[in-house]
Amino acid sequence: MSKYYAKKDIYSKDGRLLLASGQEISEKTLLRLKSLDCAEAIELVLQNEKGIYEQDIEESTRILKDNLNSKGIKYYEDASSIATKILYESKNQPWWIYINTLSNYVNWMYLHAINVSVMSIMMAKVRKLEILNEIALGAFLHDIGKLMIPKNIIQKPNKLSDIEMMYIKQHCDLGVSMVKDYNLNQIILNIISQHHEKPDGSGYPLGLQGEDIPVHSKIVMVADAIDAITSYRPYKLKKDLKTAIEELRQHTAKYPQDVIDAMSSLLL
Repeated sequence: MSKYYAKKDIYSKDGRLLLASGQEISEKTLLRLKSLDCAEAIELVLQNEKGIYEQDIEESTRILKDNLNSKGIKYYEDASSIATKILYESKNQPWWIYINTLSNYVNWMYLHAINVSVMSIMMAKVRKLEILNEIALGAFLHDIGKLMIPKNIIQKPNKLSDIEMMYIKQHCDLGVSMVKDYNLNQIILNIISQHHEKPDGSGYPLGLQGEDIPVHSKIVMVADAIDAITSYRPYKLKKDLKTAIEELRQHTAKYPQDVIDAMSSLLL
């Protein structure tokens, strides 16, 4: 994670130096500044906390950004801004514990959540949807049910057994049960529950088909699949974005081609 530094001296109301120009702003420093009644210090805390999330998103989505055309770059910048806002605002919400725990449980799960969220926002913008915040948060939370799956299964470097796959397939329902009391929008709950459904009915957990799967769930479904193909996993080599798109196009019954078209329109 990148380091942050004060741009100028910051003083308390009674004239005490709180932070010297050039001093590194650590998490410990941010926590100390939060407790002080100083408008400049509070503003600095807000700016740097947002900066941390911006950096996480920038580092995680670098490969995506490098493969975008000019239209895609604009959509990416808008999506990154929305994702940063959602991450920052989630820090004071009960579901933050799950987003934060993703990086401590298995780091690539946190990076995956970021990538899926940014790509989902971009595709939703292409489709001219107005529920971007809900899609962003749903994408961040889509895999939290995996926190209830044993880590040795999540990180297994080869093919899962039938029993292990049964555990994996429970993560959609587990995710919904983890946040069901948080008064989240139904769109967000749908995404958590339905991101592994498939238009031909071959998905899980309910085997939904066609129009029974709402567009926001289809968008996260595609973003999830693209990132799974293009990112590191302990059991496979990663591939490039164009290869991922081509693979999904070969499964016309399993993946909504209009959503894939939305992503493809943003690539070089």
